[in-house]
Amino acid sequence: MKTILSSNQTLSNELLAKQATPAIITFTLPVRVLKSSFVAAILLLSMPINSAAQDINNLSSQKPFQINGTAGLGFGTYTSSGIVARAKGFSYLFSGNPVVSIYGIAFPLSIVVSDQQKTFAQPFNQYGVSPHYKWLTIHAGWRSLTFSPYTLAGYTFLGVGAEINPGKLRVAFMYGRFNKAIGTDTSVNTKYFSQLPAYRRTGYAARLGFGTEENHFDFIFLKAKDDTNSIKKIPEAYNVTPAENTTLGISMKYRLCKHFFYESDVALSIYTRDLRADTFSSKSLNKVQVLRSLMTLNASTQFLTAGQMAVGYQSNSFSLKAQYSRVDPNYQTMGAYYFETDVENYTIAPTFYLFKHKLNIGGSLGFQNDNILKDKAQQSKKTIGNVNIGFNLPKFGFSIQYSNYGIRQDRGLNPVIDTLRVARTNHFINAMLRFSLGGEKITHSIVITGNYQALVDLNNKTAAQSETNSKTGNISYQLGFNNAGLDLSAIYNYTVADAALFNTVIQGPSIGLDKQLFKSKLLLSSYVSYQLQDNNNATSGHFVSSSFTGSYKLSRRNGVNVSLNYLKSTSGDITNPAFNEFTTHLIYTYTF
Repeated sequence: MKTILSSNQTLSNELLAKQATPAIITFTLPVRVLKSSFVAAILLLSMPINSAAQDINNLSSQKPFQINGTAGLGFGTYTSSGIVARAKGFSYLFSGNPVVSIYGIAFPLSIVVSDQQKTFAQPFNQYGVSPHYKWLTIHAGWRSLTFSPYTLAGYTFLGVGAEINPGKLRVAFMYGRFNKAIGTDTSVNTKYFSQLPAYRRTGYAARLGFGTEENHFDFIFLKAKDDTNSIKKIPEAYNVTPAENTTLGISMKYRLCKHFFYESDVALSIYTRDLRADTFSSKSLNKVQVLRSLMTLNASTQFLTAGQMAVGYQSNSFSLKAQYSRVDPNYQTMGAYYFETDVENYTIAPTFYLFKHKLNIGGSLGFQNDNILKDKAQQSKKTIGNVNIGFNLPKFGFSIQYSNYGIRQDRGLNPVIDTLRVARTNHFINAMLRFSLGGEKITHSIVITGNYQALVDLNNKTAAQSETNSKTGNISYQLGFNNAGLDLSAIYNYTVADAALFNTVIQGPSIGLDKQLFKSKLLLSSYVSYQLQDNNNATSGHFVSSSFTGSYKLSRRNGVNVSLNYLKSTSGDITNPAFNEFTTHLIYTYTF
């Protein structure tokens, strides 16, 4: 049974990015983030067949050339009344994922063509390959590698690389372009209406270590630098400066006596934020002569550290992990996109496995603070904890989860004003209970869930305006006729949200039907949902949504999917206008 909140579903950036960048080869025509639900469906139906590095052993037994994959063509329509249209009246999408194999080496591609154009000024074209032979993996093109969390950590580059792992030797390196040069847009006079400029950035990284994935010691080196001549002078209003970075890291992981383990990652980042800044005097540089050979040092250079360490115990009935992490303020490396900086964490996480893993009890407790250099006006302290209890049998099970997130401000260099002090705790409780009854022909399933979330303000002067809470509960029943391929389901949802001067209640039932025909070649699914909304004890309106989906497997290689979605809102509240929406989708897929 599906619960659909809106017939106008959107394709997320993350899904589009995953489809547009398979791990081996990607070619993507210019497209915008598409606003039809059939886009997500057609992309999922034509995902790459193979996205791992290719093993080229036994080349003689492989076919010289082979091509296979999937392709899909979809059309969608949209009509609405009462609101501004949230999608185009007609849209189409073609998605193909051919996989070309040459002597067993697979080169998957991804092609997406639609009626909507991408909003960015430059097309998005990326391609790369990572063939693998025994202990050697070669990377070429657009790739992303991870050596450790605080050095090279998944940054996408255009270049070459290799991973060499004969026996316990762990060697890896890469070289490439990290950023493309982007000049300023002279057609506008303000930075807010133009693309943010960037210098061309190139760099390399290497990892040298010994051991296995469970027991190893790695030393990591990264060096990247902006080309100051790659673009014309950038106006100061953009606050973009040419930079240079050298990062040194050590990564260790060991397992002792099968049960105890130790993990750590530490890094030192030497980051020069402006290559044009004033340099030190010669006398000052004499103490860091070795570092001068690695990179440019001047008044904008910072020496920053980051690291984490964990120790623990793990067995069949119990596990315990204690972890500490610390990241300096403004820590940055050109091999990663983002870090939460100026933060220190202490965490402990025990877990118990009882009754042959039928009952699991676990949780964690953590303490976090900033102002680790003691130079801020105030300091924030956070307490983060959670408890999980789960019990599972074939016909019965339940789970209870509780988590909280608390933050408070303490004195730093200056005292904290009471009326402005931040002292809050977020509580979240979720519970689930399930029953399964019946036999081989008929099955019954009942699931009851509920959750409670509340923000509690410990500052009496601000609590009345900031405290909120919400409560949600639903009960679902599913009846299955296994021999007939028929499933019936019913759900009732109830949600209450409270905030300062505002109360909202949303409730209503949903019913659904799923049917398989012609030896499961034809799958039919439909549902109807009704929701009533009250605001501050006054009826705000109701929503009726329905959907019908049918998919038919024409042959081993061909399939068709049709869906119809309708959404109707009736309301007398200006904040919740009355409207109607109707969408249709037709998707054809072919496997070759």
